[in-house]
Amino acid sequence: MTDDNDMALAALLKAAADVEPALSAELLRKSFAIQRRHQFDHDDIREASMQDLKMLLDATVDVEDSK
Repeated sequence: MTDDNDMALAALLKAAADVEPALSAELLRKSFAIQRRHQFDHDDIREASMQDLKMLLDATVDVEDSK
């Protein structure tokens, strides 16, 4: 299923736009992709998802701070 046809992602993006329009849709898409990629990981491997999200957020904050 592609992002264009993903109802969960569409609902997330709509809710975010309603609640906090300044929140980056690209950040949400990337976060959603990370969660989807790791959604069936075992608990002992789930740390990979948290590491990927942390790296994404760190990179996003770094970019925003440099503006």
